[in-house]
Amino acid sequence: MRTIFYSLLIGMLFTGCRHQPITNPKDYTAYLHEQPNIRLQNINTELDFWKSKLTHAPGDIIAESKIAGLLTKRFGYSGDIHEIHQADSLYRVVNYLNHINSSGTFRSLATNCITQHRFLQAQTYIDSALALGDDKFQTVLMEFDVAMELGNRYRARKALNSLVDKTSFEYLIREAKYKDHVEGNLDAAITLMEKAYDKIKDYPAPALLLWTKTNLGDFYGHANRYKESYQCYLDVLAKDPHYYHALKGIAWMAFSHDKDVINARKIITYLQQRHPVPDYELLLSQMAAWEQDSITYKQHMDNFISTTHNALYGGMYNKYLFHIEADELNNALQCLQLAQQEVAHRPTPEAFSWLAWAYCKNGDVQQAMKTARLYVANKCFEPDALFYLGKIYQAGGQKKTAREYLQAAQRSAYELGPVVSKQITESLKAL
Repeated sequence: MRTIFYSLLIGMLFTGCRHQPITNPKDYTAYLHEQPNIRLQNINTELDFWKSKLTHAPGDIIAESKIAGLLTKRFGYSGDIHEIHQADSLYRVVNYLNHINSSGTFRSLATNCITQHRFLQAQTYIDSALALGDDKFQTVLMEFDVAMELGNRYRARKALNSLVDKTSFEYLIREAKYKDHVEGNLDAAITLMEKAYDKIKDYPAPALLLWTKTNLGDFYGHANRYKESYQCYLDVLAKDPHYYHALKGIAWMAFSHDKDVINARKIITYLQQRHPVPDYELLLSQMAAWEQDSITYKQHMDNFISTTHNALYGGMYNKYLFHIEADELNNALQCLQLAQQEVAHRPTPEAFSWLAWAYCKNGDVQQAMKTARLYVANKCFEPDALFYLGKIYQAGGQKKTAREYLQAAQRSAYELGPVVSKQITESLKAL
């Protein structure tokens, strides 16, 4: 899922047409029972080996680099943010000793910065790697990744154009991201991701295959191709029952499409036990909002806010904190401060959509419309940004434009979820 947008609408029920359910507990219940996580066990075994090496040879930069990489891998299963920071510390030591010989550690540091949403720092590391000049292909790939996160579409396009093989897996997945996020061409993005999957579907390396198939499932979901999306997630879980993103995708489908809150909650509760990250509290809060359970809603929302205020998370959850301040708590000043902070560190069209909405929430509709026109319209195609644009133009009295954006957001009702879908419906009725 690209974004989960929360807006509490206690007392309202979604009145849209009921769909035939896509998810079936018989398909995935087996994955909700504890079973050995072989990949995690292998990571732990390798960690023990390299930690033993480091104990006997303090300062061994190969051991330190291996441990850092394994901690980063383990984070995907554990959700323990401390492991990313431990990996950072080790990479910095390695980089200090080896920064003139290899760009690899710069790239590893940049990868961890991306995970933590420290994108400007990631750019600094990638610039250093480019200056060093070795393994330029790998560095250019990451140059694209960081440029996209920073909203620098021109640098991202230049990095892509510099790649010689336009049929390679690495090129295809990035061209797909560019088509989706910059051009808003989801159909083309799916075609490219399907080609990328065909490239590696017979590879023995499972991690790449699982990542690609899950992302393809996400894309299908964005395109409202629910059955194909669901099948992708099931195929991934058949290969790795602990691939939590696929389970999360099924939970979202059960909730957003099927309105099956009971089974969606079962999946999320299981995920919380195995992979304790703050995201799940937000999902549970939205389910509680849908059920009009204001007490449970508040409990989950408070849990999320208190957890993400941990300094170790940095700006990783700013998007969701902004939505909470703007649309749940109606804290106009706080959401403006968050939006300004995000634009300063990550000037993407999406971040500017927050800023425009924050201006609107503060009563400065003209500034909101100006920001929307200059930095968001025809530049950002995220469903929540389209919804914000519709609300901003509605506030500005431009009903035709407001209706166009709200209808565009409505076509992404699955991504936004039933609670926000209801708000879109109400906004369209008011025009």
